[in-house]
Amino acid sequence: KVTFKISNELNYETLREKFLETAPMYKETNGLIRKNYICDFDKRVAGGIYCFEDRQKAEEWFDDERITWLANRYAEPEIVYFESPVVVDNTIGKIIS
Repeated sequence: KVTFKISNELNYETLREKFLETAPMYKETNGLIRKNYICDFDKRVAGGIYCFEDRQKAEEWFDDERITWLANRYAEPEIVYFESPVVVDNTIGKIIS
């Protein structure tokens, strides 16, 4: 999970446009299964939920250069890694463990 503060001047539509602008680069991200862009305007926080094949690929993606890019584009990101021991995938009708 990656989150960062968003400015008070940023509205939903502008944030959505910024997200759409960057979305194509994630189609070719090594090991990325899915990314969900997220936002909470009450808390002035946005970011993404990333699902990678493994933690190593996630850490490779979120290198110093990527973190600097995020900080320059939005704000200093907070990155938290989680393991996912069980997945309910309703698109294929399976529980994966």
